[in-house]
Amino acid sequence: MLKETAVAGRPEEYFEATHETGGPPHPGEYLRDLPRTGAGIRDDPSPPEAPAHSSLRGLTSYRQHLERTFELGTTDNGVFGAKLMWSQLSELRLLAGELPEYAGLSRFELLQRLFDCPRYIRVVRRDKVRQAVSLWRALQTRRWRLEHAADSREPVVLHYRFEGINHLVQAFHEEDRAWKEFFAACGVTPLTIVYEDDLDVDPARSVRKALDFIGVAPPPGWQAGEPTKRQADAKSEEWVAAYHRDACLQTSSI
Repeated sequence: MLKETAVAGRPEEYFEATHETGGPPHPGEYLRDLPRTGAGIRDDPSPPEAPAHSSLRGLTSYRQHLERTFELGTTDNGVFGAKLMWSQLSELRLLAGELPEYAGLSRFELLQRLFDCPRYIRVVRRDKVRQAVSLWRALQTRRWRLEHAADSREPVVLHYRFEGINHLVQAFHEEDRAWKEFFAACGVTPLTIVYEDDLDVDPARSVRKALDFIGVAPPPGWQAGEPTKRQADAKSEEWVAAYHRDACLQTSSI
């Protein structure tokens, strides 16, 4: 939705590539330290699809990626936007640290220098279970957005696993804590957008809040388009209910 305003940069996950592969992390990386669940996520060793805007394959230097990123992510008014997950920050530091001007910088120092003292918009989803169910499905299908559901790959048999979803729930809580501590330690007050209270209730107002926060006005006559469609369906709701049931059973057995 920010991209559609044409004044807030073009936020994408430009920094999802890992230092080891030059592409996005394998789905199994999300399940590190989790015993095998039998869902098959780690059975397919093939690398995930690498979007053109984030893949480092074929580049001779990370500087090329940065130049491409700023070109792709900047709108005509000079505003650059990117989407950054906590887990991607360490990889960004490793990769950018190969360039002399970014070597040895802390996470915060790197972001300050790389993005010229950026404004931070923190998007939080309160319902970590639904968020985890969505990711658990995506890890099995390797389809991260609804438009990917119509591709030519064979249908995947989806498996509910409480331990897998719970692993992701805890990971999301850890990421929230990490960002909160990072901002507190660095003296940064981000604009916080809560999925359930803001984006889901009034997406247009959420976009306007973001634009006001970064100091740009929406173009004349701007109207908010449709937000990203949810992949959740009856199976997702079934798994959410099953998770809460199993979590209660686990608690009562302790």
